[in-house]
Amino acid sequence: SRAFPEQDVYTTPVYFSSDWLNEYWDAVAVDDFRFVYMGPKGSWTPFHADVFRSYSWSANVCGRKKWLLYPAGQEEFLKDCHGNLPFDVTAPDLRDKRIYPRYSQSQPPLEIIQEAGEIIFVPSGWHHQVYNLEDTISINHNWVNGCNVAVMWCFLQDELAAVQREISQWKDPMDDWHLQCQLIMKSCTGIDYKEFYNFLKVIAENRISILEKGLDEESSSQNNSKAAISTLGMLHAVFDLKRTVKVLSSLSANEDFRKLDLNSLSPSPEALLQHLEAAIDTALL
Repeated sequence: SRAFPEQDVYTTPVYFSSDWLNEYWDAVAVDDFRFVYMGPKGSWTPFHADVFRSYSWSANVCGRKKWLLYPAGQEEFLKDCHGNLPFDVTAPDLRDKRIYPRYSQSQPPLEIIQEAGEIIFVPSGWHHQVYNLEDTISINHNWVNGCNVAVMWCFLQDELAAVQREISQWKDPMDDWHLQCQLIMKSCTGIDYKEFYNFLKVIAENRISILEKGLDEESSSQNNSKAAISTLGMLHAVFDLKRTVKVLSSLSANEDFRKLDLNSLSPSPEALLQHLEAAIDTALL
């Protein structure tokens, strides 16, 4: 798909088309969160939750998969006495109360057999483990939108707090300790607070552009993010802007964000918020 962009190899289902994550990474032209997974019978993916606590969808082109899914929050009962999650939730060690003291409080996983031609949706924060029951090929996207961007923001705050705890003993002698925390967080998660701001900015500006200028017929016919926004409608663009305002307001007030060099951000967070609020007011007139 990347090598031959003129060929529409597949089309994202409309239910998953509000995809801020890939919209942003397409805009910065660094990478994306679209994947083709191929695995022989018997291969499997260890227990995990998806990047940034994003949603994911997975479409089987061929083969069969078995999914074990735990609703968000259940993973707390699956941690060992050191706070680590298991590599394999089917391992017999989990029944050892000395190692996994809270395992007995967990619910059984939701088990799904996914056939060829079927798509599965994984909600934010749902940890899962996946087995290829046959030789399998699937198309997968990780995605964030207005419905779970606040979950992504909470995840980033938790990740930064974890880094701060790990290197707290160097806080006083290190002048740029808060910058080092951002650097380590980005190396672990793939994003820091300033890039998260730019992520929100790109999403917001795309929607403001469509609200103010509309979409020409040529753009509407293309298989890209702006066409997807147009298909979902203007009210959906307003919804996205409202969710962006809510998270951007929280980010702007965040103490760790305010310690960064915000002069390098253009526009400033305050100016972007004012622009968003004005665009929402105008659209609702």
